[in-house]
Amino acid sequence: MREVSHARVQALLTRLHCDLDAAECHGVLCGMLCGPQPFESAHWLDYLRGEDDVAGWSGADAVAVFEGLIDAARSALDGDEYDFAPLLPGDDEGLAARAAAFAAWCRGFLSGLGLAGLGDPATLGEDARGFIGDLDRFCRLAFADAAGEADEHAFAELVEFTRMGVLVLYAELGAPPADEGAPAVLH
Repeated sequence: MREVSHARVQALLTRLHCDLDAAECHGVLCGMLCGPQPFESAHWLDYLRGEDDVAGWSGADAVAVFEGLIDAARSALDGDEYDFAPLLPGDDEGLAARAAAFAAWCRGFLSGLGLAGLGDPATLGEDARGFIGDLDRFCRLAFADAAGEADEHAFAELVEFTRMGVLVLYAELGAPPADEGAPAVLH
């Protein structure tokens, strides 16, 4: 599995003039992987790319980063180690920046679920419906830069809650990869 950092994904998306930041990009990916329809990397990339020219999106660096992101997300969701985590800036960033990235990740995740065919959350179990409602509220999350230790702790708890909620939702929806034996192919 190739590890891909938030900074590397953000640098690539900035270079490609993508409207999404790294956290939201990862959120969309994870939402699509958790959704009821099989994941297709081309569909995810089309969403990220929007109306942009595809020229830079197929370069070796872009392919390596996007394939690494897909591989890492799939491995974390499918693995037995429960090591899935949203792709967020490191602790060296201020709490306000990390909270904004977390809110963007939540927006992306909800968008990804929709792109993957989750129409009516009422079809889900009570815990999954509640989790989706929580994510909707987390999309509006904000912390001040001058946050104290209590705010840092509260933020860490929200991220942990989200991490586990994603794993529960993935298990409930049980969306298998499009082709388990094939590597992610980017066009």
